[in-house]
Amino acid sequence: MYPKNPVTLPKGMDIHQWIETKKNQYPDRLRSYSPYPDSYKILFYRKKFTNLGSFISCGAFLRQTNIYTIEIIEMVSNVNYANYEKSVIPRGGELGPMNEKERTEILLPCIDEFLEPPQTKE
Repeated sequence: MYPKNPVTLPKGMDIHQWIETKKNQYPDRLRSYSPYPDSYKILFYRKKFTNLGSFISCGAFLRQTNIYTIEIIEMVSNVNYANYEKSVIPRGGELGPMNEKERTEILLPCIDEFLEPPQTKE
């Protein structure tokens, strides 16, 4: 479970509108689908590579808990050896987190990057 739960949605948005803005924010790095009403499963690829040249991705289950918030649960990280720019199917990797160090150094920064608000152009 995400330690900063619940996550507040932007004013006037439900989970569906928010996921659409996230898809626009990360057009090549976010995969999502809605298995149930008011919930999504996501797979998000981080912008940076590991020092071995692989991708870090994270997955989670997001559910709207009330009109203002969502809850992020069932989180998993994946150090992925595929190139997300060429393939939508992960081709192996290491699932985790396996320990607290990997949770704080790999999984949570990935979820935090996904949650960053879109940058406004001035």
